[in-house]
Amino acid sequence: MKLSDQITMLLIIRHHAMSNTFIHSRNRKTFFKMLSKREKRKRQKRIPRIALLLPHQSPWRKLYTSRLDQAFITLTGLDVNAFGVIFAMFAPVFDSISPHNVTDAGAYTTLNYPGGTKGRKRLIDARDALGLVLAWTRTRGSQMVLQMIFGMSQTCVSKYIQFGSRILVQVLQRLEEAKVKIPSIDYVEQMKVLVRRRHPLLENVWCTMDGLKLMIETSSDEDEQNNFYNGWTTDHYVNAVLVFCPDGTIRVSCFNVPGSQHDSTIAEIGGIYEKLEEIYSRCQGQCTVDSAFARKRHPFLIKSGKKNVELDRRDRNIRREATSMRQSAEWGMRCFQSSFPRVKDRIRWEVYGARKHMIKMMVLLYNFRTNMVGINQILNVYKPHLDEDANEMYLGRRGGRR
Repeated sequence: MKLSDQITMLLIIRHHAMSNTFIHSRNRKTFFKMLSKREKRKRQKRIPRIALLLPHQSPWRKLYTSRLDQAFITLTGLDVNAFGVIFAMFAPVFDSISPHNVTDAGAYTTLNYPGGTKGRKRLIDARDALGLVLAWTRTRGSQMVLQMIFGMSQTCVSKYIQFGSRILVQVLQRLEEAKVKIPSIDYVEQMKVLVRRRHPLLENVWCTMDGLKLMIETSSDEDEQNNFYNGWTTDHYVNAVLVFCPDGTIRVSCFNVPGSQHDSTIAEIGGIYEKLEEIYSRCQGQCTVDSAFARKRHPFLIKSGKKNVELDRRDRNIRREATSMRQSAEWGMRCFQSSFPRVKDRIRWEVYGARKHMIKMMVLLYNFRTNMVGINQILNVYKPHLDEDANEMYLGRRGGRR
């Protein structure tokens, strides 16, 4: 390597080490091209095809054929039945869009293009693509582990995650169990009943609301960087505001907002206040919030907080119960992040909508998982009959064994 090239490489390394901002891909490629083949191979964070099992021999196929709910929930977050519901709608779209279709007999056929047949026949089918996308949301960090589980090269893993996630969002938007929409009056009244069982003074409360911060890479553009910078935590985020119901689902949301925006501002510009006010005008439904949200001119909000001696006894008790009920929003945020550990990673900087698409997919999956699988702390607390049924079943089995 020439002396000038060595100096350039050292400058690039120094720039990478000292800078915390977004590094343009041209700089990464320049550094990589200067390396020898051996050094390039060392820095490729992927597992070669020769070191992987074929997809039909992969651990994922073994798990899929086992049909065990425990195994499915651990890897994908869904049980066998819930996975089957999505797969029934996912597979036709996947097979019709892909360059290699599947016939009724199960054999692969190659579509003909004007320029002739392109590429080799696909080894990955719809169940692999769906399982890969779901497993990706359940993992963090490098995709190396996904290569081992699904028997795919790094390029295939990245492409099928991008391809499958877009199909999955289309499917989830058509499922009632996954939709995020304004509920009916009957649904709101049912939620009020669940809240009154635990908090008798909250007569008209049907939901609770809180904000969520997701870490993001910084941009090389100072104006863009300032939009996502949060001075309180001295880091960069995209924010979301989610409204949780006592059954654990998300009914109103606004996400992918620059981190410099306050939670109350997000609720204002995202139309959340407008939707909550509409429900309040129809059935007097109210929402519990913390001190981050405005209360003036918003009778549909009940703010939690510390005791205020200026309030009468009943108002203090209402505020205390509102504080207790608002804890369910923290449970919902924890459930959302623990169900999809991928959101805890620092999101890559991009401007083509992939970030919004990813968060939207996880919000829809969260609702679908809550309705179909039922693993949700809010649901289990506000619907105690689920626990009672489980206890009766457990005690009945024990009694039968005796």
